[in-house]
Amino acid sequence: MKDKSRPSRLVVLSVDGMRPDFYRRPKEFGLKIPNLLELVKWGASAEAVESIYPTTTYPAHATLVTGVPPSVHGIYSHLASLDPTEKARPWCWFAGALRVPTLWDVVRASGRKAAAISWPVSAAAAIDYNIPEIWDPTTADPHRDFATPARHSTPGLFPEILKVLQPILDGATPDRLRSEAALYLWDRYRPDLLLVHFVHYDQLAHQFGPTSPQALAAIERTDQEIGRLREGFLEDAAPTIVVLSDHGFVPVEKEAAPLSVLAEEGLFDREADGTPKLGKLGAVHAGGSFAVYWLEKPSATDRASLQRAVRRLIEAGTVEEVVDRERLESLSADPDAELSIDAAPGVYFSDRFEGPLVSASLKDRGTHGQLPTRPGLEASFIVVGPQFSGGQDLGRMALTQVAPTLAHLLGLPSDILASNEKPVAGC
Repeated sequence: MKDKSRPSRLVVLSVDGMRPDFYRRPKEFGLKIPNLLELVKWGASAEAVESIYPTTTYPAHATLVTGVPPSVHGIYSHLASLDPTEKARPWCWFAGALRVPTLWDVVRASGRKAAAISWPVSAAAAIDYNIPEIWDPTTADPHRDFATPARHSTPGLFPEILKVLQPILDGATPDRLRSEAALYLWDRYRPDLLLVHFVHYDQLAHQFGPTSPQALAAIERTDQEIGRLREGFLEDAAPTIVVLSDHGFVPVEKEAAPLSVLAEEGLFDREADGTPKLGKLGAVHAGGSFAVYWLEKPSATDRASLQRAVRRLIEAGTVEEVVDRERLESLSADPDAELSIDAAPGVYFSDRFEGPLVSASLKDRGTHGQLPTRPGLEASFIVVGPQFSGGQDLGRMALTQVAPTLAHLLGLPSDILASNEKPVAGC
């Protein structure tokens, strides 16, 4: 019999955007997710996990592996550029931007091996077997850009895995490709920590809405991938498996363009042909929120222009809350932002400069990025392994508690990370 006191190998599967009500109340959505429900039955699961601000993928995934909020780990957004006039903005792909140790750092420091498949903010990370999430920002379909992640993967690893994926390459979802790669890494290199990022639900929840038939079908397909992975892992000594997410999702039907108002108020310059040009103000759109930054010291006139723009956005019914610098500090969010506006229910913020301030959404039907207290934006956490008797309810937890909990499951001291949080009781 396996020694339950001995830390097992750990697999962390992030299902981007998965809401906890999917596994808490699956019948309400008509979901067929037998594998997730099996994990809940035999393991422990959270009622909900409060994410960070903004509730977006890259800051949240940085928190998942560090145990600290954005103001500490330094990843404030998905975007690495504050210039909204830039045609192809780079994302926060590189692990060098992280200011504190990660799970893979402490695993390797303990003499063990780490592996990752498409984990955000992992390019150039000190991971033994790594295929990071990174793409050419000018490409039409990031999930079909294999050249860029190949350049940034562990030398030789990408072509090795590509041979394995070749038979299913055409027509396979990103999640299927990632699960196949994960199984190969698990069997071939036997890492002690394996991190995998699934994105299919997030894609379709944005496009069609979080509880649309298309998005729910994506969750069911991801459930099938989780089942395939678990079956493959059980052929070896059973690892501890964690299925979690970074944030939830809310539906939208209107698109608002803060940049159009900011430009009208003179906060962006114009090229000779009239196209917007970066001026004194930088900005980052995050779907459910929109942050602005002074790039140089503002005058009283500049501040008045920003106040007028925000007032116009409020009067148009697009803003639920203006998050000022004091509130941003209390949320441990970006300390350099002048303010962030939180979208009103049913509204998301785009990066559009031209056209009407508010229009019916032609692109997205789902979003995230708002304050983590917004109903529907809760993240998920499920864990199953030799040390769990089954059916445990972990209640509500914070996203900052995840990394210390994962460290504990790996048999590492919880204070080995920069986090002040303790592992979740019951884990």
